Amino acid sequence: MSRICIFHNREWFLIGFLACAGLSLPSPAAGYSSASLRESVVKIYVTSQREDYAQPWQASGIGGGNGTGFVIEKRRLITNAHVVSDARFIEVQREGDPDKYPATIEFVGHDCDLAVLNVSDPKFFESTRPLAFGSRLPELNDEVVVLGYPMGGTRISVTRGVVSRVDYSPYSHSGVDSHLVLQVDAAINPGNSGGPVMFDGKVVGLAFQGIMDSQNIGYAIPLPVIHHFLKDIADGVYQGYPELGVAWLDARNPALRRDLKLSDKQTGVVLSSIDPFGSAFNRLQAGDVLLNIDGYPVADDGTIVLDGNTVDFTELMERKQWGETITGNIWRQGATQQFNIPLKNPEDPFCYRYLYDRQPEYLMIQGLVFAPLTRNLLATLGEGLNSRKTQPLLYYSQFAKQDDLYNNRTQFVVLIGRLAHPVNTYQQEFIYGIVAEANQRPIGSLQDMQEALRHPENGFQVIRFQGSDNPMVMNAALTEQADREISRRYRLPALSHFSKNRP
Repeated sequence: MSRICIFHNREWFLIGFLACAGLSLPSPAAGYSSASLRESVVKIYVTSQREDYAQPWQASGIGGGNGTGFVIEKRRLITNAHVVSDARFIEVQREGDPDKYPATIEFVGHDCDLAVLNVSDPKFFESTRPLAFGSRLPELNDEVVVLGYPMGGTRISVTRGVVSRVDYSPYSHSGVDSHLVLQVDAAINPGNSGGPVMFDGKVVGLAFQGIMDSQNIGYAIPLPVIHHFLKDIADGVYQGYPELGVAWLDARNPALRRDLKLSDKQTGVVLSSIDPFGSAFNRLQAGDVLLNIDGYPVADDGTIVLDGNTVDFTELMERKQWGETITGNIWRQGATQQFNIPLKNPEDPFCYRYLYDRQPEYLMIQGLVFAPLTRNLLATLGEGLNSRKTQPLLYYSQFAKQDDLYNNRTQFVVLIGRLAHPVNTYQQEFIYGIVAEANQRPIGSLQDMQEALRHPENGFQVIRFQGSDNPMVMNAALTEQADREISRRYRLPALSHFSKNRP
C-alpha cells in the first residue's frame, strides 16, 4: 500500500530546498527571459499559528516564515502545503515590486504537500507570465535549475544540480503518504520550498524537502504529482489520492513460489494483507499474487518499468484520479483471474496523517482532558513515547487495522491530561489510557464519550481503559461545580470542541 507510518521529527524534512545565494539567473531558455522568471517566481510571507495538541483548548504562539511560489495558469500561484498550512495571514511579493499583496489558499493537498493560492488584486499579475510545465521528467544526470527565496538574503536566488535519483519516497508533511520524488544533487537551505525546478526552460518539479545532516541531497515534487493535484482540483473539489490498500511480499523465495504453484515464467508479488479502508477490500485477498496491472508486468520485487524508470507498481495508482479504475490479473489457488477495481475507497480514520488547518477536538470533565489519538498528539510526546505508559498509543496507531482494533470505532479516545484540582487528585495514574467504555457504554469516538457521560452509574462516572482492570470512578455530583472552578482557574475558553471535519 502507498501509505506508510514513520514516526520521527517531521522538521527533518520541512527545511526548504535548493539555494545558493549570489549566483546569477540562468540564461533565457524556451522563451523565458531572466526578467520574466523574476516576475513569475514570488516570495511568500506567512503568519501562522499552530494548534497545541497537548493542550487542545488553546493554540500555540504566533510565528512567521516564508517560502516560494510561482505563477501558473488561471492567474494562480502554486507552492507547498507546508509553506501555508495553519496560516492566519499570507502575503506575496514579486522581485522588484515594493508592494506585498494579500493571498488566500484556494486549494490544499496535505497528502501531496501542494497548495494553490489566489491573489485578488489584479495589479499583482501585471507583467507576470505563467511558467510552463515540461512534457517529461529529466533523466538521471540531467542538469536542473532551481529558483527561490532561501534564507541568507532577500533577492531571488538560483542553484544548479543534477538529477541523481527518481524514487518513491515518504512525504514528510503528512508523515504517512509516499509519492514519486526527484532527488537532486544540490545544496539545501530553508525558504526555497515551493520554488520551481526547471529543465530545458520548463518546470519539471517543485522544491519541497531535504534531509538534515546530509550533503547535496534535496527533493522535488515531480510532474506526475503536480499534474495529479491540478487535475484533481479542476472540478473545484480536492479529493486526494485513492488507495488500493494492499501490502505485499516479493515472490523471489523459491519455497514460496513452489507453495503458490508459480511457474518460472510468472512474476509478481504476494499480497500479505488488505486494508479494510482500501479500494481492494472485498475484491482482492491475502495470498493472491499480483501478476500485472493495467498491462504492466509486476516484477518479483513489486516494480514495473514506467516511462523508462523502474518504480513500484503503486505509481500506477498514483496517476489515477478518484473514481477511475485499474485492471489486471492475479494468481489465486493455482489459476489466473482478472480483476477490475474502481479506485474509490472510504475515508480512513485510522490513517494517522499530521492534521492542519483545524482546531483539535477535546472533551473535559472535572479537569480531565480526553482527546482522539492523532499523529499530532503523538508528536507532542517526543521522547515520552518510549515510556511504558505511552507505548500502547504507538501500538494502536500502528496496528489498529492489522489487529482488528478498529471495529465499531472511528476514534481511539485518550485521557491526555489533567488540570489539577482536589476533585481529580487520584486520577493521574490513568493518564494516556485509551478509553474502552464509560458507564457501561462502549466508546468508539469522542461523541460517544460525551453521550456516555450524560448517564452516570448510580451517581458516579465509571470509566474503564483498554488493558486495565481498575476503573476510574468520579463523583458525578461534583462535576458542575468543579468544571466551573477549573474553567475560571485555568481560564478555559470552553470545556469541549468537536470538529465537523474528521481526519
